Amino acid sequence: MNKWKPNRTEFYESAVSMGFYGREDSGLTGKKDNVRKFWEDVFMKLVTRPFIENRPYDDKKLRILDLGSGSGEGFELLTHIPPSNPSKGITKDFVLKNSDIELYRGIDISPAMISQGKANYSDYGNVSFEYGNLEDGLPREVTKDKPYDLYFSTYGSLSHLHPDSMERLMEQIFKHSNNGSVVLFDTHGKYSPAWPKYWGEEKILLPYTMAYLVPGEKRQQEDIEWFDLCYWDPEDLKKLLNKAAQQAGVNINILYMLDRSIFISRHMDTGLLSTKPMQLRYQVSRLLDHGYRGEVAHLKVDLEHLDAYKGINPKVWNRLTDYSHKWNKIIYLLEALMNSEDKKVKDFIENTNIELMGDDLKFITWLYRNADRFPVVDFWASLIGPQVAVILRNIEMSYSEGVGCGHGLICALEVIK
Repeated sequence: MNKWKPNRTEFYESAVSMGFYGREDSGLTGKKDNVRKFWEDVFMKLVTRPFIENRPYDDKKLRILDLGSGSGEGFELLTHIPPSNPSKGITKDFVLKNSDIELYRGIDISPAMISQGKANYSDYGNVSFEYGNLEDGLPREVTKDKPYDLYFSTYGSLSHLHPDSMERLMEQIFKHSNNGSVVLFDTHGKYSPAWPKYWGEEKILLPYTMAYLVPGEKRQQEDIEWFDLCYWDPEDLKKLLNKAAQQAGVNINILYMLDRSIFISRHMDTGLLSTKPMQLRYQVSRLLDHGYRGEVAHLKVDLEHLDAYKGINPKVWNRLTDYSHKWNKIIYLLEALMNSEDKKVKDFIENTNIELMGDDLKFITWLYRNADRFPVVDFWASLIGPQVAVILRNIEMSYSEGVGCGHGLICALEVIK
C-alpha cells in the first residue's frame, strides 16, 4: 500500500495569507473568536496547568516541543496560564513566564506557518520554528537534541497523521523523552455531533474542511477546500499509545482523556458535516462578549436530527443527552427569569437534584435579581451572558472521561522509564 503523505498545505497557506494566524484579537467570528479564547483556550490551560505548576524543580527551565505548532499559538497559551491559587495571582500573573523556558521549539509542515511564527516571535531568543513533516516522524535535528519536558500539540494537529504514522511518532517520542516527560495533545473526536455521518464509518481517513473561517454568507459549496483527517475513538487511541510504548520499551501512564467542544464545535454552526446547522458557537460567542446580548431562543440544544445515529454508540449518546439536558436547564431558567415566571424559577431550583447544578441555578437567579447592585452599562452583556457561558463550559469540563464526542479529544500521559 502506498504511504499516505499529507503534503498538501495550501489550505493553511491561504489561512495565513488572510491573517488568521497573526496575533489578532478575538471576536464573534473567525479563527480566534470568543469561544476559542474564553472556552477552548481556557479548557486547554486548565488541563495543562497541573503539569507546569507542579513540576518538581521550580528552578529548572522547561523544554517544550510543539508538534504541528502553526505560528506559535501554543507558546502564547502556555505562557498565559494563571495560578490555580487566586491569592498567588496578585504577585504572579502566570505560572510559566518566557524566562522559565529554556527552549520552545515549534515543528510544522507549512512554510507559511513557520514564517508567520518567526515573525510573531522574532524578539524571543528561546523560541524557534522549523519545518517538519510529522508523517515521517520527528525531524532528525530533534532526535539528536536533548529530551523535552513537555511534548505538546493542540487543536487537532496530530489528526492529520495516518494511524501508522501516529504510532511511529509516539514511539519516537517515548524513546526520546525523559522519565517523567509529559505528552499532551488533542485529536478530532470520532463521535462529535458536528459530524454524525462519521460515527459508524470504518474508513481510517475522512474529509474535513476549514471553511468555518469564511463567513457563511461568503461560503460557496463549490469553493470549499477539503482534506482528510483521522477521527479518533478513545479506545482505539489508547491501544495505539500502549502499543507504541511497548515498542519503545517504556511504560506510560495515561492521565486522562477528555472531550473538548462538544456542542460549540465550529462545524455545529456550519452544518457541512451534518444534516442540520446549529449556531451554538456563534451564540456562545455573543454570551462571552461584553458588547452583545446572547439570544436565548437560539441557545437551546436539540438532538432530534441525530436520532438515526443514537444506536451506534450508546455511551456517546448517553453523554450527549445528559449534557444537552443540563445545558437546556440553564437556558430554560434564563427564559423564566426574563419572563418573570417566578413559579417556574422556583421549581427549576428546588427540583434540580443534579450535583452542583442547583448552586449554579441559584447563583444565576441571584445575579439576575440583583442587577441594580452592578453599575454597568449593559447588565445582561457584562454579567449574565458571560456567567452563563462559563457554567455551560464548566458542565462540559465536569465529565472526567472522554468518549470521543467532542470536536477535540484531549489526551495527557506521563512517560515512565
